[in-house]
Amino acid sequence: MSAPVDLHAQAAIAHWGWTIAWFLWFVGIAGMGSVAYVFVRRAALAYVIFGSLAVGIGLVTGHLSRWWNLPRVIFNMVVHGTTNWGSWMLIGTVLLTVHLFLALVPVLAHLECARRFRWLDWTRSLQTGTVYLGVFAGVGFMVTVYSGFLISDAAGIPLWNTALIPVLWVISSSVATIAVLELCHLFGGLDERVSHFSLRLGIGLDALKLFAVLAFLHVSLSVGSTGARLAATEMVSGRYALMTWLGVISVGILIPLALGLRTVWRGPRKPLLFVSAVSALTGALLLRAVVLLAGVFEPLA
Repeated sequence: MSAPVDLHAQAAIAHWGWTIAWFLWFVGIAGMGSVAYVFVRRAALAYVIFGSLAVGIGLVTGHLSRWWNLPRVIFNMVVHGTTNWGSWMLIGTVLLTVHLFLALVPVLAHLECARRFRWLDWTRSLQTGTVYLGVFAGVGFMVTVYSGFLISDAAGIPLWNTALIPVLWVISSSVATIAVLELCHLFGGLDERVSHFSLRLGIGLDALKLFAVLAFLHVSLSVGSTGARLAATEMVSGRYALMTWLGVISVGILIPLALGLRTVWRGPRKPLLFVSAVSALTGALLLRAVVLLAGVFEPLA
């Protein structure tokens, strides 16, 4: 008889739990929201992008225990010339900082109070330029992909060491961005034409997300290492099964998908659109949380 496997959950040791899940959720919305801004240049979306980035950066900085630790490390790297561009943490810090400054431009351009300052006129012309929009969308997409590689590159946790994580993060962040657009429409920040297009796009993304989540679980259970199989089992039938099937699959995918199809066939109803958007956002957060919490270190023989 084989000896029982002693699981060491990374959340109890490395403490990558709900704080990091919220961080990944916020930067994902900001990242794919920047891509959507190329097509939907509205103030409401600009505010959501900047606010999500600010909160996300605040969460990950606070997670380092000392608020001054990250700026101090960056300062020492610059002074001593010891930058390690092979580190995803350093790459992510640079990307997030650049993204935050880029996201500030449309915020200043849309703020009514900023229009009184003539020296801010450049923000209004810049935020409609092709070059700026391309850079903004490109950096936003890279930030979303980075949030996936930050997980998949972590050593010792086989569940995360797959290229499916960045793909899954991009898809789920796109679904969350569609939900944000729907909420902006419901609260008067977007016109109905944009809502109709995003609704149909969201249906396709929900179906793609369902396929990607099931593929991630299948690969982890069938061809993953021992640690990946054990972690995936926790998601499928273990302590996190309820979060996976009820939260990620049912609330996060099936409900928005069903309500989206109902809206296409019978026309929009604001309460149902609201439920669909909130469900999609909740599912995107729970997906990140369950993948983080289920991660275990590879057991030693």
